Amino acid sequence: EQSKKQKLLNYLISHKRGITGHDALLKLGLYRLSGEIHQLRKEGHNIKTEMMERSDGTRFARYYL
Repeated sequence: EQSKKQKLLNYLISHKRGITGHDALLKLGLYRLSGEIHQLRKEGHNIKTEMMERSDGTRFARYYL
């Protein structure tokens, strides 16, 4: 079975719109998306972060390649 990190990398490659923490939890079962992103960056993957804001003022990150 693929590691969570590999599943995340495959998701980022195949979903150009990126991934949010909510997406990661629902689709990949990842609770700590930022930790997995950090590991992928340490391995040299050029993952970008876009900060988003909901209409209620809540901020969240979207990560993409």
